[in-house]
Amino acid sequence: MSKIKVEDIRKAAIDNGWQLVSTEYKNLSTELTFICNEGHEINIPYKKVRDKWECPLCKANKYYNFSEEVKPKSKGVQRAIGLDQATHITGYSIFDNEELIYAGTFEATAEDEIARDVQIQNWLIQLIHNWKPDVVGLEGIQLQQFNDKMVGVTTYQTLARLQGILMATCYDLKVDYMICPPATWRNHSGVKGRSRADKKRSMQNKIKEWFDITVSDDVADAIGIGKYINETHKKKVEIFNWE
Repeated sequence: MSKIKVEDIRKAAIDNGWQLVSTEYKNLSTELTFICNEGHEINIPYKKVRDKWECPLCKANKYYNFSEEVKPKSKGVQRAIGLDQATHITGYSIFDNEELIYAGTFEATAEDEIARDVQIQNWLIQLIHNWKPDVVGLEGIQLQQFNDKMVGVTTYQTLARLQGILMATCYDLKVDYMICPPATWRNHSGVKGRSRADKKRSMQNKIKEWFDITVSDDVADAIGIGKYINETHKKKVEIFNWE
């Protein structure tokens, strides 16, 4: 059996999205310094990671691997679902008060637009049935402007039709919903940037800052929407009850 070299460990780390910081290796029990794919610097022997590249700090983070088990809603807790509206991949988040309890994506795979809308509608019905939210936040839609010209009109029309379907679905299921204009919820989250891509990266950086996880831009936006909808909707409820 050939002797393991530090170059072999470095390559294995790269293949798994990690980085080897240490420059010397003696044996499997040697404590080495790595940087995991979430940027954590950890000290661990190679024998503990070579079969399963698992960072102990990521494993301890409840936000790193969300449980798919539906959690019952506790009394007095406001549950909000935030949707990053899209016609193919929809990011979504679920908050219990200020606590993020789930985030992920749903992909509509049908080729026809209306068929995709129905897929998303049926998914939302099941999501509401399983999680029983108090409010659903739907991202608002807007026309894009470039060099004083409106662009993406067809996409705008497509999203407008989908938004109407989702609004009607919430109404039929007697669940409160709020339309969340992108500029409003992004300002609430402290998002910066001029271009759409810059704003999406900024939101991803916010998620990393808040929860120490790296997520897609769809999920990042959904978390921002969920955070906004829960905090703003809760304030309205509190004012109403006070009066």
